Order: sequence, then structure tokens, then C-alpha cells
Amino acid sequence: MNLVICFFLFAAFALLWTWPSALCATQTNRTLHVKPAHALARNFYHESCPRAHEIIRSQIVKVIKQNPSEAAGLLRTMFHDCFVQGCDASILLMGPMLSEQFAAPNMRSLRPSTNLIIDHIKAQLEAACPDVVSCADTLVLSAAIAVQLVGGPHIPVLLGRRDSSSAASVQTVVANLPSPQFNIFGLKQKFRSHGLNSKDLVALSGAHTFGHAHCRIVGLQLTPRVSADLDIDFAANLSRICLPANNPANGAATVHLDFITHDRFNNNYYKNVLNKVALFHSDAALLEAPDTKDLVQRYAKNEEEFFEQFKVSMLKLSEIGVLTGKNGVIRKKCSVSN
Repeated sequence: MNLVICFFLFAAFALLWTWPSALCATQTNRTLHVKPAHALARNFYHESCPRAHEIIRSQIVKVIKQNPSEAAGLLRTMFHDCFVQGCDASILLMGPMLSEQFAAPNMRSLRPSTNLIIDHIKAQLEAACPDVVSCADTLVLSAAIAVQLVGGPHIPVLLGRRDSSSAASVQTVVANLPSPQFNIFGLKQKFRSHGLNSKDLVALSGAHTFGHAHCRIVGLQLTPRVSADLDIDFAANLSRICLPANNPANGAATVHLDFITHDRFNNNYYKNVLNKVALFHSDAALLEAPDTKDLVQRYAKNEEEFFEQFKVSMLKLSEIGVLTGKNGVIRKKCSVSN
């Protein structure tokens, strides 16, 4: 009898010891930006739309041959989509609700041509496989292919996302996107809130190696006084292009994010940061913390290391807040809700 009592006492003690830990683990998992392991797959459309990848790639090849700078527009649109309520193509919606593109961080930052590109590709996909391939997958895969076509690494993105039927509010957009005026603390906090670490922050900032910036944003580094972030001669050149800001001609003007290899995806951005010829305060801010400064220096010397981390970080970015399974919809046209 004593042995029986001891056995039950031991079992009860073990249950009390392990139950709180199990409960905490369950609660912790609910807060992580983790998708179910089976939700996305490389060959997701293998049976339902076997030509999906081929269709998207062939269209992006045509786009990049005509205008290589469109690669930067596609990648930026993907980033701005994924950072706001997840990679659900909500950023492409133009009606009937208020579009995310009219929020301040997106105005003149995103290219209208990107919507046209994705809508055209989606029309080809609908003709081949009606109601199968999502706009979210179309955008993510298009961006990944475009990056590779202009010199970047191959990014083996997984597929299986579904689309949102509604756009995020302006307040949600503003609250989620990092500002070009952020310091390193603000940048780390914003990326951490999306499940991304310092390596992801520095690697994804490398997307500033191509594309354009509007003078209205660059002007913040030039007035009322020239920022200490900028090389003096470089700032003088920017001022000739972008100032005075109230000049209508300059108000719509843009400058290359990288003046040397502006349509190529490479590691030149990190050299620009070190040489004080990167455009935004958020670029220079990467030198404010030892860990991010070390990464900038390493990527400036070693493009292969940058590419390897960029692939990892892009995959993490592409899986933020995805809708899968029975969640979300498949929009027939990416710019409008079904």
C-alpha cells in the first residue's frame, strides 16, 4: 500500500512540475511569426497549375529586358506588402476600399507600373489556371525572379499563399513600415516586431543597392542643414538635383539609390554606407551598433556572404503572416477585391 501511495504522489508531483512548462511553451508558440510546416511548398502548384512558375518567369524576363529598374519596384512592393498585415497582396488593392498605396510611406515610394506588371501576369495565370494562383504568390515569386535577373542570388521561395480581400488601414501601414529617418534602435525594434533579427535588417537593407528615391525624402537629409550622414561632395551633388524642394520640377524628381551600379543587385550598397554616400539616415544608422556595423563591413568585402544571408532573410520576409489553407481568397485580378 505504501508503494502505491508513493507512486501516485510521484505522478502528481511530476504532473505539477511539467504542466506549467508545457503551458508556457504553448503560449510562446502563439506569439511567434511561424507558419505551419506544411503550409507552403516549393512545388505547391505542381498539379493545380504546372506552368505557373514558367508563366511568371517568362513575363518577368520580358519586363526586365525592357526596363531593369522594375526589379527594384517589385522587390520594394513585396517588402511593403509583407511588413503590413503579412504577405497577402493587400498592397496591390486599388478599390473599392482605400488603397494602402495612398498611405504616406507608400506615396511616390511604390511604382504604379508594379501593379500593371502583376495584373498582366495574373491575367496570364488566370487564362491557364482559373482561380488557382494567388496574387500574393505572384508578387513574391516575381520579386525573387527579378532580383536574380539583375545580378542577385537565386531565392527558392515557397508557394501556397492566399490573398487578403481587404487592404490595411493607413494607420496600420504607418505603424508597421520602418521610416528612412529611423535610428538603429527604431530599425531593430521594427524588424524584431516582424520576427526578423539584426542580420535580416542589414541584409534586407541591401535592397537599397538599386532603384530610386524621391527628392522629397532625400531632402530631409539636406535641409535645414546637411546631415552628418553624408559626404560633403555627395551632399552638394544631391542638393543640385533635389533643391529647392518647393520647385515643382524637383518635387517629382528622383535620384539613384546607388549612383554607380543603379540597376544591378550587388553589395555596392554597403560600400556606399561606409563611404557616406547612402541616401537615408536609416542607411547610416546601420553603423550605430557594433553588430550591424560589423555586418556592413563584412558584406562590403564579401558579396557572396551578403547573397547567402539575403536569401535567408528574403525567405523569412516572404513567410510573414501568410494566409494559407482555407484562410484568405484567390483574387482573379490583383488590383481589385473579388
